[in-house]
Amino acid sequence: MLTLVNDPKIQQVLSPPNASPHWEKDLDRLVQGDVTLNRRSAGEDSIRAFQRLLIFLGYSTSSTGAFSIDGDFGRGTNRALAQFEFDNQLEGSAITRKTLTYDCSWQTASKLIKSIPDVLLNIKTLEKMLVLAKEAIDTNRVNCGDFDEAIFQLNALHDKKGLTCREINDRYGAAAEKAAKEVQAENGRIVLPEWILAIIRQETAGVVRPRFEQHWLSKLAKKHADTDLVELRYQAMSFGLGQVMGFNFAQVGANSARDLYTLPLDKQIAAIARFLTLSSRVRPAVQKSNPGAADFQAVARYYNGSGFAAHHYDESLARWFREFKVLRG
Repeated sequence: MLTLVNDPKIQQVLSPPNASPHWEKDLDRLVQGDVTLNRRSAGEDSIRAFQRLLIFLGYSTSSTGAFSIDGDFGRGTNRALAQFEFDNQLEGSAITRKTLTYDCSWQTASKLIKSIPDVLLNIKTLEKMLVLAKEAIDTNRVNCGDFDEAIFQLNALHDKKGLTCREINDRYGAAAEKAAKEVQAENGRIVLPEWILAIIRQETAGVVRPRFEQHWLSKLAKKHADTDLVELRYQAMSFGLGQVMGFNFAQVGANSARDLYTLPLDKQIAAIARFLTLSSRVRPAVQKSNPGAADFQAVARYYNGSGFAAHHYDESLARWFREFKVLRG
């Protein structure tokens, strides 16, 4: 099934536009049985192609939990490969549920990731990844629910590119307005489109960039010992343009945390609108067209936690809100 690397859509997953497929040499080495090809010896272009494939399949590639395409087969990419082996019960893997849910806190998760042993990318694993990627493409179970959109977002991650407020408004403004109307029709709650767009600008700069939180996976796995670890991994991730945590899936209208990864963009934006209206403390703020400092602080605390002031989250949110208000007239 390695012939799938020649599929035009798989090629788009593995490489950004107009890139030379330098990973082909490493692939030939792997096919020929070169056992020295590992995370320390593979070329950067090969690792980037592998990271793009992992991200396309829904795996974080950085020890911080970010979805990163940096050409470094570090501890985060090693964890992603270990998670994939476990999720797909690949024969010969020594990875266990306990290994992947090591005890940690938010502060220690990156440091203790070394407790996950090194794993190797072999032909069987690569074949399985390619087959699942092709199945996802054929059934449209991809990020944003659309292959072309998934590739746009993947390439934006690759290029470390964000969108300006004007670009975000052009690309997502109509969907934000639709989402605001949808939420009001559902339960009478009001959230202005400018608030939704300001959250998008602050959280993701308009690029879908999921984030995996190891400490949440470890916590959820202890609490729900009989729940499938794949679903718990998705519950331990933040998704979409608004970085809504997976364990909030039911509250924002999804059937499962895993479904949040494949939500179309308009539904992602509707999820942000629903999330902003869940809190009784936040609802008065997000319906204001002329909010004050206390309103931005309330939303910042809700979205970023009690330490929001240290990140100047409320100040940034105020800036983006006002810019979108000008852009939208």
